[in-house]
Amino acid sequence: MARKTELKRSVLLVAFGAEEQGLLGSKYFVDNPVVPLSQIKIMINMDMVGRLNDAKQVYMGGAGTFPGGVELMKELGPPLGLSPVVHAGSVGGSDHVSFYKKNISVLGIHTGGHPQYHTPEDTVELINFEGQKQVCQYIFNAIMKVASSTYDMKFIPQGE
Repeated sequence: MARKTELKRSVLLVAFGAEEQGLLGSKYFVDNPVVPLSQIKIMINMDMVGRLNDAKQVYMGGAGTFPGGVELMKELGPPLGLSPVVHAGSVGGSDHVSFYKKNISVLGIHTGGHPQYHTPEDTVELINFEGQKQVCQYIFNAIMKVASSTYDMKFIPQGE
């Protein structure tokens, strides 16, 4: 990683399967972690980030589960031309919920629903690749901000 020297925390990338069958992959991970769960400070979940809309809205829940999360996620969007829709709670129902249930801070990020969701018509030509690149830069910037910081990453429970 070109910016490794900036990191004060480790970054672990994990891909899960079986989300639609009941979060099976992420549940397995938190029940059988590769590092102690106490060392995992935040889980950032990207689920459906390929269909950025014309309003350039990136939606997320869980930003209130860590100190300064709502403000951070709001401020990172405009420099990239994005309009973050940030919720402190609204943790949702994707893989990050398995971590939230273990008192780990989370961000569940997506670009919104669409008519093809969960249908065979949801095909690759519908992906907004330029928008997805913007969303990925936004997420990368959030990771770098958190991982290059030494501030106390404590879990803040949110009302569902």
